[in-house]
Amino acid sequence: MKYLKKIGVFFIVGILFTACDFIAPEEFTLRTADQINDNWTYVPSLRLAPYAQLPNGYNNIGDGWLSNATDESEHAWDNESIQNFNFGNWSQYSNPDDVWARNFKGIRQANDFLLLTDTVTWIDYKLSNPTEYAKRVLLTNQYRYEMSFLKAFFYFELIKRYGGVPLVTNKLEYNGNADDLKSIKRASFESCVNYITAQCDTAAKYLPIAIVAADNGSASKGAALALKARTLLYAASDLFNKAGNSDTLTGYVGGNRQQRWINAATACKAVLDMSTTGTVSATQPYKLHSDYRALFTLAAVVNSEVIFQRLMGNSNTFETNNYSVGFNKGQTGTCPSQNLVDAYEMSTGIPFDWSNPVHAANPYANRDPRLGLTVVLNNTKYNGDTARIWQGGNHGLPLEHATKTGYYLKKYLTENLDISTNKLAYKQWIYFRLAEVYLNYAEAMNEANGPDYVDATFPMSARVAINTVRGRTGVAMPAIPLGLTPDAFRLRVRNERRVELAFEEHRYWDARRWLLGATVLGGNLKGVTIIKTAPNTFTYTPKTVETRIYDAKMELYPIPNAEVVKSGGNIVQNPGW
Repeated sequence: MKYLKKIGVFFIVGILFTACDFIAPEEFTLRTADQINDNWTYVPSLRLAPYAQLPNGYNNIGDGWLSNATDESEHAWDNESIQNFNFGNWSQYSNPDDVWARNFKGIRQANDFLLLTDTVTWIDYKLSNPTEYAKRVLLTNQYRYEMSFLKAFFYFELIKRYGGVPLVTNKLEYNGNADDLKSIKRASFESCVNYITAQCDTAAKYLPIAIVAADNGSASKGAALALKARTLLYAASDLFNKAGNSDTLTGYVGGNRQQRWINAATACKAVLDMSTTGTVSATQPYKLHSDYRALFTLAAVVNSEVIFQRLMGNSNTFETNNYSVGFNKGQTGTCPSQNLVDAYEMSTGIPFDWSNPVHAANPYANRDPRLGLTVVLNNTKYNGDTARIWQGGNHGLPLEHATKTGYYLKKYLTENLDISTNKLAYKQWIYFRLAEVYLNYAEAMNEANGPDYVDATFPMSARVAINTVRGRTGVAMPAIPLGLTPDAFRLRVRNERRVELAFEEHRYWDARRWLLGATVLGGNLKGVTIIKTAPNTFTYTPKTVETRIYDAKMELYPIPNAEVVKSGGNIVQNPGW
């Protein structure tokens, strides 16, 4: 039985020299062909290894997350590592979000799986157990295409941070010679984008359209297409299309940018063609969920809006970290900003305005419903209590570690979870959901052709796409009207992303790709001072909570210095670092 070529390559003893992360060996137990054949469970278990390298989502930087380095929120604790972004205390030597090693580890594990299964045929079962043979062949092939998707995912995580990175398409062997590392260089940004989209196309061709409950959390055709769409959207954006750019590592150096927007819109449409506003089916498994609040706490079921997610299991860590310090052993944590709260429109569709005395007197009345579903607001009910966030209230300053901004996080949190008795809730982290794809499509279509353009290829306009999200059940915000200029519509799309996708780790990357880091990642982070003047009567005064530091070089992350050194300088550092 010869199912594997050179299976001994998977038995690699520890090497004292620390190689580059995309070469460093994984330590696998030696398996003979007979052992692989007799122990099918080894294949699906090895398949899970790269899945473990996917982003954690919740509190993935210490006890904070990337929203706390944007104008979405502020962490209540000054000593959290995420604050290094806000104070400008990060570099190629120390980066709170240094994921270089993690993503290359995932790529390496995916390549390992592909090498391991490259010549597996399960031929001995073809006659002796045809049912088992068919199952093993089907799943082995499916898992191999999942690896294509995962490699594309990890590469996207790298290029959105660093620009072009080394493209390691197969498992590389390291022989202990430091000079072996010096042949590895960064590929151009364009080459990386092309590689990611090609891997997505391959995966989408063979992965199942929809994921059944038993395989919830696995890659699907929809996941591959959604990743392709997001990659092409980013690739068409300002950051990677600077006029006069001559550095192939940091972006495009020519070509047709409008075509890039069209390509992004086309990729989004491929996902939207798998969605429905009626009854979901085997070929159209996606639909906007009817309950925006519940959407983020439905981990244990197949959710029609979720395209790809990570199942986190039972926990109360997120609640412990983010419940108000005045409630049930909460420690506060992520505090939504006034900047974010102000972005939610009035229920009539007009902007909120502090200079309007009616708005200022009762700032949470008659607002976009998503505000109250995302943020705990003063004097509202939450966790079976009233959120007394005013000065002197049991959830407000000067209570130690009370919110700095006047708000607490609601999105993702399970209400009434008694963490004092260690009650748990099931968690998931959503990587792709249908609403984002609608908004990606709206942005790409507007940039390519304007907000109201339709033709035989694109029968849905950018305006209809954004209004589909705004009009979802339970939100029902007024439609954006016909006739806006592309510039005016761009502002509407960007604000819609801000509120619909709040705390989903989009704002941080949107700011960079739109070249808005100076105001979104730097500048003044706002909060509100709340004074109780009579029962159920308050004054609200906006305030600056923190002034943050941002420099243009931060548009791209620095390559970790250790990687530059190990490559002998062949891995070129990003500009300014």
